[in-house]
Amino acid sequence: MKIDNSVFRYIEHELYNYDKTKKDLELYRENVLESTPFKEVSVQAGLGDPTASKAVKLSSSAFVINAENVLYAVDKALAVLGDRYRDIFKYKYQLGWPWQEVAVELDLSDRTFFRLRREFVTLVGQYMGLVDVG
Repeated sequence: MKIDNSVFRYIEHELYNYDKTKKDLELYRENVLESTPFKEVSVQAGLGDPTASKAVKLSSSAFVINAENVLYAVDKALAVLGDRYRDIFKYKYQLGWPWQEVAVELDLSDRTFFRLRREFVTLVGQYMGLVDVG
């Protein structure tokens, strides 16, 4: 299966930023949940229930929807694939090692490394809805 180069690079970008996305999502949720429902305005617009307002904000935010989609896709792909893929994700995308060092660390040939990386990125892309299986 051939993936457009720009889509492949976008998926890799999301893989490199996985930990940051997870942290940013947690911070966003905390900020929304801990924010005060009281504002000094004469006329209240929107929902009158502060809890409902927070729920709507958390469920309709484009950032939250995208971040959850990315995190789900990566987590699901890692759950489906074996330990070699988890190791590639850890060393290449979380720790930022050059591919040559990852291949040496995992005792993989260059060709095998690139095949496993492509399979991993493709599966993540499928779960993100960016790569068509058919």
